[in-house]
Amino acid sequence: MLFLLTNDDGIDAPGLKALEAFAQQMGDVIVVAPNGPRSGFSHRATMYESMELEQLDNEHYACSGTPVDCVRVGLSHLGLKPDWVLSGINAGANLGVDLYMSGTAGAAREAAILGVPAFAFSHYHRADSMIDWLAATNACSMLFEQYHSRELFDGQFWNVNLPDSESLAKAEVETVEVAPDPSPLTLEYLENEGALQYKSHYHDRPRVKQSDVHRCLEGAITVSRVSLF
Repeated sequence: MLFLLTNDDGIDAPGLKALEAFAQQMGDVIVVAPNGPRSGFSHRATMYESMELEQLDNEHYACSGTPVDCVRVGLSHLGLKPDWVLSGINAGANLGVDLYMSGTAGAAREAAILGVPAFAFSHYHRADSMIDWLAATNACSMLFEQYHSRELFDGQFWNVNLPDSESLAKAEVETVEVAPDPSPLTLEYLENEGALQYKSHYHDRPRVKQSDVHRCLEGAITVSRVSLF
């Protein structure tokens, strides 16, 4: 089995290394990832500027473009034919309407557009908490084993969110397949000398009961089948 891995936190991110650790147990791995953080780049692709692609070794490439560019370069320019595209593990959740802003999800969505099945993996955590990346590796491995044989229709991908590490460490942590929450984010901006800065209320965001936001923030692993249309 061949895996193409990417992310939006950059090629040196610990979440990508955690994802690679599990994928290497399952098959061969090629990593094409941004050469720095590209969080929040959604489905942006580089169309009118040049990109740099640096081969770091036989399995790792660093690209100056976006997560979507990395998938395109891997499949088209490098000619890879992966069985799966895996994106993540993002240091932060990608739940509900985050799917429209997330570079992690954007990479998985691009794979789905190009006909390759994909997972987007993300990890919810609070600003004052640490992520247990070994536990995250094991959780992603378990989820892949559980879901990779389930049929994905054209234009679909799996969006997985792990709860905070304290919840993930519990033996009874639940895995649920749920729909993404359509609730809008709370909007508030701080003004300083004419400049506006968005103020996040992520952990207190609105949520629909039994949606991905509700269940993940309450401590469950959430899996959502995401469709393009």
